[in-house]
This record gives sequence, structure tokens and C-alpha cells, in this order.
Amino acid sequence: MQEKALHWNFVKKALDNPIISKELKGRMRGRQGFLLLTAYLALISLAIVGMYYYSINRWYAPAIGPNELQKLGKRIFSVVVMFELLLIVFIGPALTSGAISSERERQTFDLLRVSLLSARDLILGKLGSAVAFLLLLILSALPLQSLAFFLGGVGLAELVISLVMLTTSTLMFCTLGIYFSGIAKRTVVATVMSYASLIFPVVLLGIVFILLQNGDINFSSLAQDEENLLIFFLWTLLSTNPFTAAAVAELMLTEEQLLFMFYPPNFPFPIFSPWILYVVFSVTMTALMIWLIVFYTNRYER
Repeated sequence: MQEKALHWNFVKKALDNPIISKELKGRMRGRQGFLLLTAYLALISLAIVGMYYYSINRWYAPAIGPNELQKLGKRIFSVVVMFELLLIVFIGPALTSGAISSERERQTFDLLRVSLLSARDLILGKLGSAVAFLLLLILSALPLQSLAFFLGGVGLAELVISLVMLTTSTLMFCTLGIYFSGIAKRTVVATVMSYASLIFPVVLLGIVFILLQNGDINFSSLAQDEENLLIFFLWTLLSTNPFTAAAVAELMLTEEQLLFMFYPPNFPFPIFSPWILYVVFSVTMTALMIWLIVFYTNRYER
């Protein structure tokens, strides 16, 4: 009962944050929020229609059976999840990169700091409004994702893993924008820094994954211990990329029927699935960036 009361008090305190209420009302009062939601769903719908016609045109109609429909269902589900991750990576920092810096540009930041809100409440309020809006986008795409269940090939585990990864990605990339918004004086600078920080974890690691998948990187010249160490390092590093983590986790689940652990050949111990490592990484980075920006905000006032 006490834990339930503490949980309810935390939720009630979060909902009572005036920053969340103000930001959400301002975001949904105008046309921008609805236009973004409409464009988001339209792009996902176009991606699903394109994947459907691409797959149907490749198959001979009388030969289409349950196996082909299950493959189509998996493709549609994977395309929707990857597209949602891509939009989160680009939309998340854009929603929050001006959260703090824009207040300084309008010279309203000092007014917020002399209120009864603490620095943590201010940061969590700005973050909560952006996260709530992005979660609305994710939930609005669930009916489109459910189309894959009519075709088959997608299980409950895949749906739960995708929702967990999308939620933690939303938290991390929104927090990334707030972090740079707090240390930069201009919104333009904060936006550029936010997207520049994504080059290595998103773009370069994606290129490394493609090279590994195509067999362009060969480990045969290494000793067994060195090869195991390098595999473990690359496995952990690639698990910090949302796209590679989702792709490898999907392959493990469909081909090996492995959800939590993976047992590589000639490897001394099992390793966690990439989606678990990614969730741990994203939650840790979110908590660290929130702590740092709260620390910077309190130090800025001294």
C-alpha cells in the first residue's frame, strides 16, 4: 500500500507540474501539433502501402500462401518500427533543443527560476511535455502496426519489445535536446549540437553494422580470445544504436527464437540481447543527462 501511495504521489506531482500543462496546451492549441501528427501517420501509411505493393508484385498471385503473408506481416511491422525510430531520432531533439535556450532568448528564464519551481521540476516539465507528445505519436501508430497481426508472423513479444525501445528512445533523444539547450545560449547552436552528437551513435555505427552484415570486416586473422573480445565489444557498441539493436533483436527472435540471451559459437559465456543492452544504455544516458542539466542550471544561478 505504501509503495502504491508513493507511486501515485509521483504521478500526481508530475501531472501537477505547470510546465507540462502549459507546454502541452500550447503545443496542441495550434495547428502545428495536428499537422505533425497527420504528416507522421501519412508517412507511415505510405511506407506500409509501398511495402505491400512491392511484396505483392514480387510474388506470383496464385502462389501466395500463409508463409508469404507472414513474411509480409513481418516486413510491414519492421518498416513501421524502423520508421518510428527514425522519426523519433529527428523529431525528439527538435522538440526540446529550444526548451531552455529559447527561454533565455526571450529573457523569461529568470522569471521561471524565481518561481516556486525547482530546477529539476523545470527540466522534467519541459521534458515531460515533449515526451508526452511523442508518445502520442507512437500510440497513434499502433492501429497501423496492428495490420501486421492480420497477416501473421508477428508475436506479442515483438510488439512489447518495440514499444519498450520506442519509449526509451523517446526519453533519451528528447533529453538529448534539453541537455544541449541548457548548455547553449542560442537555440540554433543547441539544435546543431544535438544533431551533430548523433553522427557517431547513429550514422557511423549503422555503417559498421552494414559492413559486418556484408562480410566486409573479417576476423579470421585474429586469435580466438582476441576475436571473442572484439565480438563482445562490437556487440555492446552496436547495441547503443536503436536501428542496429532492433534489427539484430528481430533476427534473434525470428531465426533463433531467443528473446533475452544469445549464445555465440565458441564464446565463453552468453550475452544479453541487443534490445536489453539498448534499453539499459538509453535509460542510463537519460538519467545522466537529466542530472547534469539540473546541476548546470543550479550552478548557472550562483
